[in-house]
Amino acid sequence: MNSTLRRRASAALAIMAALLLIVPAAARAPDFDFPPEVVGFARGPRTDYEARAPGYGYSVVYTNGRWKADVYVYDGGVALIADGPSSSGVAEQIAQAGGEIRTLVERGVYRGSTDRGPMRLGGAAGDAVACRAFTIDRPDLGVTESLLCLTGLRGKYVKFRLSSPVGTQVSQVEAEQFIAGWLARQ
Repeated sequence: MNSTLRRRASAALAIMAALLLIVPAAARAPDFDFPPEVVGFARGPRTDYEARAPGYGYSVVYTNGRWKADVYVYDGGVALIADGPSSSGVAEQIAQAGGEIRTLVERGVYRGSTDRGPMRLGGAAGDAVACRAFTIDRPDLGVTESLLCLTGLRGKYVKFRLSSPVGTQVSQVEAEQFIAGWLARQ
């Protein structure tokens, strides 16, 4: 390959790399759709954990002014993840997330937490995910309601973490609609 062709190929690769940095999160996640809006929740930034911690995948944040909804997609290094909320892997992931919350309390990141136990959502979301409710006292936000829901989908774990300050009187129906709306887009 002559030097002109090499320069052109290098320039084309640099342009493609730059375009990947400015393409919206929805376009960079070919395995799942992260639409700009889901039932009144606006999509925010995407965080990629995979590069520094294989198996941790990525997350995309959504907000609607009352709830903050983080959607995590990852495999945790597991080769076979069954679809749906009833697999043992999903139960293990929920238990692990509860343990991570306890660890954050022990480290002083959170001031305290209460595991309020399993929670069943209504509507389409109720059949699609397994959930657990927490109350978390955070130094930056105060006491928050936190709803953790998980499912297996297309060989990945999909985790929803919806958080809201306790005083905002959020509706569980909003959480159900967000989860069902997001899953319906997949």
